[in-house]
Amino acid sequence: MPPLQPQLPILRVKTPRFTHNALAFSPFFDDQIAVASGTNFGLIGNGRVNILKFGQGGLRVVKTFDTQDCVYDVAWNETHENQVIAACGNGSLRLFDTTLEGFPVKAWHEHRAEIMSVEWSNLLKDTFCTASWDQTVKLWSIGRSTSLLTIPAHQAQIFQASFAPHVPSLIATCAADGCMNLFDTRSQIPDKPATSIRVSDGDVLHLDWNKYLPGIIATASKDGVVRVWDTRNPGRPVAELLGHRLAARKVAWSPHHRDILATTSYDITCRTWSVTTRTELLVHDQHTEFVMGAAWALFDRDVLATCAWDEEVHLFRT
Repeated sequence: MPPLQPQLPILRVKTPRFTHNALAFSPFFDDQIAVASGTNFGLIGNGRVNILKFGQGGLRVVKTFDTQDCVYDVAWNETHENQVIAACGNGSLRLFDTTLEGFPVKAWHEHRAEIMSVEWSNLLKDTFCTASWDQTVKLWSIGRSTSLLTIPAHQAQIFQASFAPHVPSLIATCAADGCMNLFDTRSQIPDKPATSIRVSDGDVLHLDWNKYLPGIIATASKDGVVRVWDTRNPGRPVAELLGHRLAARKVAWSPHHRDILATTSYDITCRTWSVTTRTELLVHDQHTEFVMGAAWALFDRDVLATCAWDEEVHLFRT
């Protein structure tokens, strides 16, 4: 059976001059999304955090925060309902309060290159981690002005660092060296990976932990293959999802189903999959440029948001 197309209507918003790299639903408000954006496809120019709201009036931008450099990722503060953090291309982090105007309420700057990911721990709620093209991963506390820990995680540009949802001290990373590494921050040698998995011959662009099945991770690679791994038996992937015609850019497990996965790609699509049956469930092909980000709504079952280099954010039910 061919993949089903999205159910209409698709809510859309366009942000002229600003292309999008990532987005995140608020864990506190069911109608808010933060979007990481930049001008000129992130190559040069300013960045912006767009705060969106959606409802019967559609999808709209309600607030913006500008930065000197492109914003590559965003994450909501797990301890403060109005705060969102931006990972910037100049190696800095900016924490904004959506009830205030203009300037960040806090800032950090230790990375020496682009920060490609920022993620808040859902278990250690005052803690977040970053991954940078300077080949390091850093662990931070909202109450500290300097990082807690720096891990030289790869000898290559790092694209993602993510906390295990069931083990607070475990962080998974992926990079341009084709590997996914797992680090235990409680270890006496925290900069040595507890596990290293060869994922691909090319860049591993993103990963995401399954929220229901401990130890299960999905990866997105430059070769276009989405792989699912059991980190307790990492010799080979437990599933490979073939369908993207170009690099797979992001992966996102559903917060409501243990075997449903969303993926985005440079082939200008977002797809959803059943990992159990290895089948595509839906192909969203309404963007006109690289689809860089996807996120599932936390409070509304089966609602998915995507963002792309076409300056658009889409919201639809799968």
